[in-house]
Amino acid sequence: MPEKTSLERWKKEYNFIKGYATMYKMRNTLIALTLALKYHDGQYRDGGEPYIIHPLMVCKTLILLNIEKRLEEWYPDMNIHQIRHQCDIMYAAAILHDVIEECELTNRGRELVETYNLDEEVWKIVWLLSKPPKIKKWPWSPVYDPERYFWNILNSWKATIIKIADRANNCSTMEVFEEERKKKYILETIQYIYPLCSKGKIRYPEFSDTISILKNLIVSVCETLASILGMQEAISDEEEEYKKTVHFIEGMSRNELPNTYKALFIAQKFHKGQTRTSGDPFVIHPIRVCSYLMTLGIHDDYTCAAALLHEIPQMCQISESGEEFSKDYGIEKEVVNVVELVANKNKPLEKYYLDIEMNPRALLEKLSNRVHTCTFLAKASNQDMMDYIMETKEYMVPMCKYGMLHYPQYANQIEIMQSHILVICNILEVVTKETGLTSHGS
Repeated sequence: MPEKTSLERWKKEYNFIKGYATMYKMRNTLIALTLALKYHDGQYRDGGEPYIIHPLMVCKTLILLNIEKRLEEWYPDMNIHQIRHQCDIMYAAAILHDVIEECELTNRGRELVETYNLDEEVWKIVWLLSKPPKIKKWPWSPVYDPERYFWNILNSWKATIIKIADRANNCSTMEVFEEERKKKYILETIQYIYPLCSKGKIRYPEFSDTISILKNLIVSVCETLASILGMQEAISDEEEEYKKTVHFIEGMSRNELPNTYKALFIAQKFHKGQTRTSGDPFVIHPIRVCSYLMTLGIHDDYTCAAALLHEIPQMCQISESGEEFSKDYGIEKEVVNVVELVANKNKPLEKYYLDIEMNPRALLEKLSNRVHTCTFLAKASNQDMMDYIMETKEYMVPMCKYGMLHYPQYANQIEIMQSHILVICNILEVVTKETGLTSHGS
C-alpha cells in the first residue's frame, strides 16, 4: 500500500509539470521529464519512495516560486518567449540535475545534447551540479573539492537556485537518516548551503526573495532536527542576521505599508527581554513570520502588520481583542481583527480554524506562523509533538485546500507554506514513532 501511495504521488507531480510545460511549449522540460523517468527507473530514495519524486519536486518548487515573474519585473526588455525559454532551461536542468551523478551516462552526459537534442545550457547546468563519484569510475573524473564545486555553481543563477531547491527537498526527507548522518548533514548545510544562499542573494538580487523562501525551509528543518538532537550551535541566530531582517522590513514598509511600519516597532517594544526556547530574542519569531510573507510576494499591509503583532496578546499584558493597538498606536481595525482571529484560541479548534478560513489575511498569517514554530521543539514533550501532528493534519491541511480553492491569487504561496509545514510534521511523526508513540487517529 505505501508503494502505491508513492507511485500516485510522483504521477501527480509528473502530470502537473507536464501540463505546465505543455501549456507554455517548454520543449526542454518535456524532454527532461521523459529522460528522468528513463534514467531514474528502478532507483529509490532513502525513505523508500521512487527516486523520480525528488527531481520532480525540485522542479515543481521552482514553478511555484514563479521565476517568470521575477524575470519579467527585473528585465523589462525580455519578451515573454525569452522569459519562458530561460525558465524552460532551468526546469529541465532541475529535473535532470542528478542523472550524471546517479545514473549510467557516458561521456560526461553529453548524450543529453547529442542524442536527445536538449539545449547545450541544460547540460552545462546539470554538469555544474554533478559531484564527482566517490569511486573514480571515469578517466575524466575530477577530485571533489567542495569549495570549487560551490564556487562554480555560484557563477550560474540557474544552478544556484536549483542547488538550493535541491538541498531544500533533501532536507525535507532527512528524518529517515540515522542520527549521526542527520548531524553531519545539518553541519554541512550550515557550512556550504547557508553561504551559497547569502552569496546568491548578493550576486543575483532579482532572485533574493526566491532564495530566501528556499532558505527558510532549509533553516526550519535544520533547526527542528537540531532542537531534537540538542545541537544548540545550529539554532542560534546571529545578532547581525536579526538586525538585517528588521531593516529589511523597515525598508519595505516605511512608505507603502504604514501599519506594518508601526507594528515593527510595537513588536520590538512588547517583546523586549523575552526569549525563545532556543535562548535567542523572542521577537525574531514574529519578524521571521512577517519577512517570510514578504518574500513570498505578500505585501498586504494588514497581513504583514498582523504577522508582527500576533504573539503580543498571548505573550504580553494586552487583551486578546487588541484594542490597545488601535487606541494607543493608531493601528487600523482590520489588522486588529486579524490578530484577534489568530490569537484567540479560547474556542474549539474546529471553530478556530473555520473563522481563520473566512479571512484570507488570517489564513496567510497563520500558515507563516506555523512555518516558524520549529524551535519550540527544544523543550516539547511527546504529547506536544502528537498534538502538533494532529492539528496539522486535521485542521491545517484542509485549511490550505480551502485557501487554494477560494483565494486562487495566493494558491502558489499557500501550497509552498503547506509543503513547508508538512515537512516539519513528517519529521515529528518519525520522532514520535521512534519513541514508541503514535499520532492521533493512527
